[in-house]
Amino acid sequence: MNKLRKMFRIAAIMLLAVVTMTACSDDDPVTPPTEVILDGLYVSGGATAYATLNAKAMMKKTRNEVTQTERASLYELYIPLKAGAAGFNIVKVAGSVQTVYGPVTANWAEITQGTNDEPKVPFQRGVVAANSNKFTVPADGMYHVVIDMDLMKAVVARVQWGIIGAATPNGWGGSLQLDESAFNQTAMTWSKSNVELRGGDWKFRYSNGWKIELDTALDLGGGKKGVKVNTNFGGAISALVPGGDNMVNSAPGIYTISLAYTLGTGYVATLTKTGDLPLTNWTGVQCDAVGTGISIDNTNSIVDPSSWNWGRVMLADNGAVPVKVGDKYTWTWTNIILEANQGFKVRTKNGVAPPSGGANFDAGFSAVNVAASSPKVIDMSGNLAVNAKGTFTIKLEIDAANSDAKKITITE
Repeated sequence: MNKLRKMFRIAAIMLLAVVTMTACSDDDPVTPPTEVILDGLYVSGGATAYATLNAKAMMKKTRNEVTQTERASLYELYIPLKAGAAGFNIVKVAGSVQTVYGPVTANWAEITQGTNDEPKVPFQRGVVAANSNKFTVPADGMYHVVIDMDLMKAVVARVQWGIIGAATPNGWGGSLQLDESAFNQTAMTWSKSNVELRGGDWKFRYSNGWKIELDTALDLGGGKKGVKVNTNFGGAISALVPGGDNMVNSAPGIYTISLAYTLGTGYVATLTKTGDLPLTNWTGVQCDAVGTGISIDNTNSIVDPSSWNWGRVMLADNGAVPVKVGDKYTWTWTNIILEANQGFKVRTKNGVAPPSGGANFDAGFSAVNVAASSPKVIDMSGNLAVNAKGTFTIKLEIDAANSDAKKITITE
C-alpha cells in the first residue's frame, strides 16, 4: 500500500512540473506586471507622450527663487508638449485617490509682457483647481510646467534655451540662443558649434528670462516675500542646478555646447573645446563702471541706460578706450567717487559687445589685485565695493596674450 502511495506522489510531482513548464514556455508569454504609480504629481494627457499616468512624467519639488531653497509645495517638470485641444492635466496621486487639476478659466491668462526678469516670450499663468479643464499650448515644443499646491497657482512657459554671461559672446546683456532639434515628445536637444567662450562666468537660461513669479505677496519671514521659479541653470556642467551659482569657464576657446533632454531623466549638458581663440584686439573698445556704488557726485556720471538698469554709469578716461602696451590693454578711471558699501562692476560699455575690435565682459571682485589695492576695497556678493566713501583711481588691465586675463587695482 505504501509503495502504491509513493508511486502516485511521484506521478503527481511530474505532472505538476510539466504543467509549470508549459505555462512558462516561450509560446505562451507571461503578462508583464502593471507599473506601480507612486504618490505624487504627474503631467498627463494627449499633449504628452503618455495619455495615462507614467513615472517619467512625474513632477519634482523645486527651489523658490526668493529664498533659493526647496519649497515643499512647489513642483516643476520640463516636458515636450504638443499643441491642440487634447491638452493635459496635472494629476495628484495619493494612495488609491487620484485628483485631476486644470486651469480656472476666469483666472488663467497668457502673459505677453512680464516683469523685466521674466521670459520674453508669452507664457501662461493663473489659478488652478480640481477640475477637468485642459491646459493647452499654442505650439509644439518644450515647456516648463510649474504648480504650487499651497497657493494653487501654476505656470506653463515655452522653453527656448540659450547661454548668457561674461564668458559668452553677448555677455550679460542678452542670451545667445542655442539651436533646437526637431520636436520630439520624449527627447530634444539644444546645441551650438563654434561658440567663442572667454574666461568668466555664465549660465544656461531659457526664453531670455531669469525667473517667473507665481506670487509676490506671500510672507516668508525675514523680509522675504513671494514665490518665484527659476528659468536658468547654474551649478556645474556635470550637475545643473535650477538658479544655481554661475558656472565659470577657466579655459577660453572655441566650443560646442549641448543641452540634451530625455523625458524621465532631465537635462544633461556637455561643453567640448574644439579650438583656441585668436588674440583679442581690444583697441578702441570702450569700457564703463556701473552700479549703485558709482556716486551721483561724479559730475560726468549718468543713470545707467543699459538693460542692467543698475545705479549710475561712468566712462573710463581717454574717451573710454584703453592704452595698449604690447599685448596688455589698460583702462583708467581717475578721481572717481565711490559710495560706501554699494556694489559696482567694470564692463564693456553698456554691457554689450562692441561693434568691432573685441569681445564684451564684466568684471567684479574676483579680478581685484588685492595686494596692490586700497584696504577699503571689499567683496560685495561678487561685486566691487569700498567700505568708506571716497575718491579713488580704478585701473583695469586685460592681458590678451594670457587668455584675456583681467586685473583690477583700486587705489586712493
